[in-house]
Amino acid sequence: MSRLPRPTLVCLAAVAGLPTVAFAGPSLFHEDFEDGDHQGWLVNGNEMIFGGGNPGNYMGIPFDTFWGVTLRNESVGSPLTGDLSRHGGDLRVQVDVNVFALRNFFGDAIPPAYFPLTIQLVDIGDPDDFEDDVSVYYVGAGLPTEGAGWQTRTFFIPDPTSATLPTGWGGTGYEDPDTFELRLPDGRTYADVLASVDEFRITTFVPGYFYGFNFWEVGFDNVRANVVPAPASLAAIGLAGLTGGRRRRH
Repeated sequence: MSRLPRPTLVCLAAVAGLPTVAFAGPSLFHEDFEDGDHQGWLVNGNEMIFGGGNPGNYMGIPFDTFWGVTLRNESVGSPLTGDLSRHGGDLRVQVDVNVFALRNFFGDAIPPAYFPLTIQLVDIGDPDDFEDDVSVYYVGAGLPTEGAGWQTRTFFIPDPTSATLPTGWGGTGYEDPDTFELRLPDGRTYADVLASVDEFRITTFVPGYFYGFNFWEVGFDNVRANVVPAPASLAAIGLAGLTGGRRRRH
């Protein structure tokens, strides 16, 4: 039987009284899907572009059956692949997401909160040996309510040089034989995974859970990232791995 992960939603502005604008820093990129060069971004392995984004075009999936939805980038040279410590600080990643429809096989609406968006950074290792794949991940807020329009989801990637997993982060690559919990294999650390990211994902697939087919129509727009300024370092103020959401207006 599938397990339904519990969604987590934190309001950034309410934490420690800090406004979200305090976290603005040098921009690494902003992909709005308005031209033919999508910088390696894919949704469920495809470049499907639609009108009606926030604004203009968006990348997504049409109304059809899927196990879930994954926005990913595996391009060499992307700001979110390779050695993330090269950016010199914590990273903030944001994406606008819209759930146009999410239904079961009977046509009934499914609460999108059952599907929290998860940020996952994957070190593939040997491409011919999937068993040596490892990743680190953080489970964020649930998908926006169907029909709620475009919403922004924000993720933070704390200090890429830290050897220990930040609070709230998990690892994959090894399954404990007693508890069956996923974790990083012995000898692998958060820092060395982030020093060799082959694939960046924002996904509804939480590691360790099982999923069945549903009917999905979901879009992503305005994928962007920036370096968090050192004075407002999230790791320094104990906000490692925090994620939040807010409504984005046209």
